Amino acid sequence: MLNVSDVLDRSSEKWPSKNFLYFNNRTFSFEAFRERVLRWVAYLRKSGVKAGDVVAVFSKNMPEMLELWMAVNRIGGVYSPYNFNLKQDEIKALVHDSRPVVLFTDTALNADLGTSTVELDRVNLADIDDFVYQTGPNDISTLLYTSGTESAPKGVMNTHLNWYSSLLSSIHDLDWRHDDVFLLSIPVYHVAGLYTFLGFMNVGASIVLEAVPNPAEIVSLINKYNVTYLIFPPTVFIGLSQFVKEPFTSVKKCISFGAFISETQFDAVSKIFPGVQWRNYYGMTETTPMGTTLLPDDFEGRKESIGRPHINISLKLVKDDGTEAKRGEVGEILMKGPTVAKGYFNDETRTRASFDGGWIRTGDLAVMDSDGFLYFVDRKKDIIRTGGENVPSIEVERELLTHKSIGEAAVVGVKHPYWMEAVTAFVTARKDQKVVPDEVIEYLKQRIANYKIPKKIIVLPSLPHNASGKILKKELREEYKDLYMNDQVGK
Repeated sequence: MLNVSDVLDRSSEKWPSKNFLYFNNRTFSFEAFRERVLRWVAYLRKSGVKAGDVVAVFSKNMPEMLELWMAVNRIGGVYSPYNFNLKQDEIKALVHDSRPVVLFTDTALNADLGTSTVELDRVNLADIDDFVYQTGPNDISTLLYTSGTESAPKGVMNTHLNWYSSLLSSIHDLDWRHDDVFLLSIPVYHVAGLYTFLGFMNVGASIVLEAVPNPAEIVSLINKYNVTYLIFPPTVFIGLSQFVKEPFTSVKKCISFGAFISETQFDAVSKIFPGVQWRNYYGMTETTPMGTTLLPDDFEGRKESIGRPHINISLKLVKDDGTEAKRGEVGEILMKGPTVAKGYFNDETRTRASFDGGWIRTGDLAVMDSDGFLYFVDRKKDIIRTGGENVPSIEVERELLTHKSIGEAAVVGVKHPYWMEAVTAFVTARKDQKVVPDEVIEYLKQRIANYKIPKKIIVLPSLPHNASGKILKKELREEYKDLYMNDQVGK
């Protein structure tokens, strides 16, 4: 048997009375957290949830989400947390795809989503049940939705073996230790949030959970709990550097993921984190979320590198003709190892296209230098990475084109001092129509998550096309590359 919840059992046995999780005014020891999980097991089993069933959650960060992951896996179920920024129609689409037997939520959802919906604060956890289902290594632990450039999100099937294998890297590559105090502000619907929770639990560290990242609260939590380890996208680190006046003394280790901090931005950030060990991180949901890390000893002089492969990952760069790229040549990142996911849920076509003989095709381009360090170059497709989130451009374009005034639309990521990439839309007006950008933005707010909404909508008389009629996004990126150059950090 191999079950992710075994990690909690072992940690609880080793460090039963140690404070494990802090959230608002609540504190859980390892033993107390495990008891909560067993109460969820009793509730789920009495509710008829059984092995193989999908259990979904739509919530901001809270202990119940993490308890549910352990409990659902303990009874052999599949845990599927949804992005809490999604709108009603987007939630419906995920429910339709994953078919959960129940959807737990931290807020009232006044709509028929096609499944049973239960508000988390209404659950009565009265009983305890120490049941454990005999799961196998290749049974699915989590179903995590990630959007590439396609309009429809992909459900990634991460197995119990995938998650177990990730623990080796957390110790070897990331130096997660028993005496660490980790601030978990990353959304725990995200693979990074789940990975950090599991990894720090595995070593018996303490976790401070935050509902959503908030600069003032982050400062308060770091100081209150003497936080030693932070993991954020650059957006948060940059925001803190503009907000904080006094340097932090407790923080010893930081990881930046999702994008890169420029030299100027890093200089500002490093002033509030003196003497910190820095790491750059690259990974993805499909690799649970292994990839590469730039270690502290290599950080100086290589701040733009994403480092070298994790201990449990084989990596190669492949050119468009299928041959392996040489040092200094650009190629697509392919990865292989025990953390590579089982595939995409209910989608054999995309599984076959992306999972090739054990290798996962990332769609990301990189170059490797003579010392084996990787440097991210670009995305093969038009995914935009903004503030630690991935935004598929085609999805935003699709929504733009439903507006009565818009004729054509192209959405690209443009470099931004705060968001790293800003979602930027270029549109033309339909005949006899006038596009009013503010009106379009208000329209989009009712249709898609806020992080997908363009920071600017540029109205043009026409968009550039090639001979076959395809919009030339490369030309738009080049022409408007300085669009946000004078924007204030935090805008």
